[in-house]
Amino acid sequence: MKTPGTKDIWQLLTGFPDPQQPFITTNFVDSGRIELSLTTFTNGAAKAANALRDLLDVEPGALVRVDLGWSWQQSIWQAATLIAGAQLVSANADIAIVAAAQVSEASVGFDGEVYGVSTDVWGRPQGCEYEITAEVLGQPDSWMYPEYFASHGALVEQALQWGEDHGVAAKDRIGIDTGSVLPNLLIPFVLPLVFSGSVVLTDHLDENLIAQEQITCKLLRSS
Repeated sequence: MKTPGTKDIWQLLTGFPDPQQPFITTNFVDSGRIELSLTTFTNGAAKAANALRDLLDVEPGALVRVDLGWSWQQSIWQAATLIAGAQLVSANADIAIVAAAQVSEASVGFDGEVYGVSTDVWGRPQGCEYEITAEVLGQPDSWMYPEYFASHGALVEQALQWGEDHGVAAKDRIGIDTGSVLPNLLIPFVLPLVFSGSVVLTDHLDENLIAQEQITCKLLRSS
């Protein structure tokens, strides 16, 4: 598969061939099933990216840690971080985005700023102290700085190569077991984005779920 002509995450999102098709689905035993189209995902990522720039004063090159677990919210905020030109890191961040109820705990021993967002399955504000969910929801649902170009070429190339090595093909519906080991920062939404497909994140990738979700490529837990 050839590398997409553009290597900017925002341009890849807005240039997706079928924005109304399912893009990211979470299907977990405890929280049930949530499915987002590419349009809904892009709108959410734009709101979060605008909030990073205008509400939290995140500048290009800033270090951002997103710690929201295996959920669509995690992917939304990871996409937003890249769109805003910041760098995704797992430690030594300038800013941390965590579950609303975990702000105080996450602030212990952390020198940067910590902000809480909702992990409700529908993204509704949870009313926690230091939560910014309501402010994020009030942001425009299109990226307000399209003239800013952030190159994500290395991430795109990594996703394409890793996906091809593991049997992912164009327009696949990719089932990812949440115990799977993905390369560092190869975040789930990037694979379907560069392969023009969709992804299902689940903690029970069995034959029944594969049939139910019409999964065409499965990435199982590594042994």
